[in-house]
Amino acid sequence: MDSIRETLDQLSSVVNSGEWRGPSDNFENHFQQVGFDLNHPRVRKYWELCERIQDLPRHLGQHSGGMVVCQGQLDSVVPLEPATMPGRVVVQWDKDDCADMGIVKVDLLGLGMMAVLEDCLELIPKHYDLPIDLAQLPPDDPPVYETLRRADTVGMFQVESRAQMASLPRNAPVKFLRSRRASRHNSPRPIVGKMMHPYMRRRQGRSPWFTLIPHSNQY
Repeated sequence: MDSIRETLDQLSSVVNSGEWRGPSDNFENHFQQVGFDLNHPRVRKYWELCERIQDLPRHLGQHSGGMVVCQGQLDSVVPLEPATMPGRVVVQWDKDDCADMGIVKVDLLGLGMMAVLEDCLELIPKHYDLPIDLAQLPPDDPPVYETLRRADTVGMFQVESRAQMASLPRNAPVKFLRSRRASRHNSPRPIVGKMMHPYMRRRQGRSPWFTLIPHSNQY
């Protein structure tokens, strides 16, 4: 039983990755590298099924704020289908297909924190008798940065997650730009690019800084 489970795990791992790495990156090579005999009837059948479903969508999803715009009636340009929510209709093509067809795609994203800021513009003058103008907020208010360095940021937009709260004391922001950088360190791109920890070490003085200076080649 354990050998069967191990074989199934190996078969699943062969087709687990969806990233294409080159011409040799295909199911046949993957099966052979793991050591499966493609002449075995069950392995061969599994391989054929994987080839058949390779380009099919893994799942269907709906962009919560995506909207497409075209000239004339939308259903004359792109196929539509009813969404799960009653009264909603979604486009059957994904964003890349819409872009290839020249259809304008707009993302309308709503942030609840914007509504909170709007409420603050009314509540602060009402309860504290202080006029407030978002355009006139000081960029170097010391209590704000002291709060950030203490990671006392529950309820603060973009810096209230546990990952952000763990990184704020190490970043120790004292300026607006630095606090902005701190809020972006825990996003997917810096993490995947392995940029987060090197930046942290340099901010703490544990690694030296260096600057890349581009140069021009003369031909």
